[in-house]
Amino acid sequence: MANDLDDYLNSLTDKVADEISDAIRQQAERLSTAQRSALQSLEQAPDESGNLEASCVAVPGEDKLEFIVQAGGELTTTEVRTGSGEPFDYALAFEFGSKHQPARPFFFPTYNAMRDDMQNEINEAIGKALE
Repeated sequence: MANDLDDYLNSLTDKVADEISDAIRQQAERLSTAQRSALQSLEQAPDESGNLEASCVAVPGEDKLEFIVQAGGELTTTEVRTGSGEPFDYALAFEFGSKHQPARPFFFPTYNAMRDDMQNEINEAIGKALE
C-alpha cells in the first residue's frame, strides 16, 4: 500500500508537467498559426513570403514546459548583396522595415494581441492539472 502511494505521489509531478506542457504547446502552435495568417494578409505579391511563412513555427525548447515560437532564421537568411558574404535575415526587414521597405509587422503585434488569452488558457490548464 505504501509503495502504491509513493509511486502515485512521485508520478504527480510528471503528470502535472505533461498536462501543462500540452497546453503550452497548443498555445504556441495557435500563436504560430495566427502569425502565419497575419503575414499572409501583409503579402504584396503572392509568392513574397513563402519561406518567411514556412519559417513561422513552434518548436520544443530545452524542457517539456518550453516551446519557442519563431520566424525567420535559416529559411529567410540570404546575402545582403550577392557575393557580399554578409548574412541578412529578411524576416527582420519584414517585421521592422529597412531603408528599402517599410515595416510590415506580423510577429509581435500578433503576440501582443493574443498574450493575455494564451496566458489565461495556460493558467486554466495549470488549475486543472493541480485538481
